Amino acid sequence: MVVLIDLARAPEVFAAPPTTNRGGSTSGSTSKPNSKPNSTNPTGFKLPDFVYGGNALSLLAPVQVGLVGYVPRGRIGIQYDRQLHRAHWLHIGIAGLFDRGGYKDFRMPSCGLVGQTGTCQAGTVAGTDIWLGYTYKLYIEKAPFLVPIFRAGVAGGFWKYPNLYGTREQSRELSWTLGFQAGVGLRLFLLRELALGLDVEFRPSLMVHRERPAGQPADRDPAFSLPIQILPLVLEWRF
Repeated sequence: MVVLIDLARAPEVFAAPPTTNRGGSTSGSTSKPNSKPNSTNPTGFKLPDFVYGGNALSLLAPVQVGLVGYVPRGRIGIQYDRQLHRAHWLHIGIAGLFDRGGYKDFRMPSCGLVGQTGTCQAGTVAGTDIWLGYTYKLYIEKAPFLVPIFRAGVAGGFWKYPNLYGTREQSRELSWTLGFQAGVGLRLFLLRELALGLDVEFRPSLMVHRERPAGQPADRDPAFSLPIQILPLVLEWRF
């Protein structure tokens, strides 16, 4: 009789817990449920014992700084992640870029339009960038609500200098970049589908400026750019 009871209990003891997607289906994800429920706080708020896999949508903000070369300082981005297999994800994103400044903020020796009335004043910068790449999302068995991430990919974008819809304020009209992204981050899941996070990312890039001095044709000036993105306002939603 004891043997029969033990055999009946064997599937419960040795069964591996499946990973659950938001829709309820089973999938092989690193964000799998812990075999032991969170019992540190039996009443009230508890951190999730697993998080959903499959898809993720993230809000990424707010700033970046050009360590080498100028980049617009404000940025607000949206990123979509698709789980390929367990810890391996594909990501794609787009961001709006914005700033306000003059030629000194743009790291130009002069505005290039000296002698013209109404030039060389501060104004608005606006642009966009896109990126595509691979993300590794680490699973921590004892703390599944904490998800470190490592990201790599390609990125490119452009921005226009003041004034966007009127008289130019400097000889530089437009800049565009193409390069690589390398970043790290951390997600803290407060719910199984919702997390707060922090990302830091470097983007070494080729930058090309379109310059148009007064009375001369446009010219292109290549340069190197090294921005660092500091994104402590990350909100990730799994579905």
